[in-house]
Amino acid sequence: MTVSLSMLIALAVLVPLGGLLALWLYDEWRARRVRFVPTTDVMVTCEICLHQFLCRKDEALPKCPQCGSLNARQPA
Repeated sequence: MTVSLSMLIALAVLVPLGGLLALWLYDEWRARRVRFVPTTDVMVTCEICLHQFLCRKDEALPKCPQCGSLNARQPA
């Protein structure tokens, strides 16, 4: 059985592209499988630098991790 030069070139191009496509599809599938994990933390926005961060519900004056200022939580 003889294989033409154009068939060898086509295989040399298509096989790696097929492998890259399979890796890309697997990565997309794996990224979409990530599930949301509920948390009991509260989102707080710093009054000084407007950085948003999570703090525990029982924390009265959470400290901003970016600028270090103390922030009063907003009533829900």
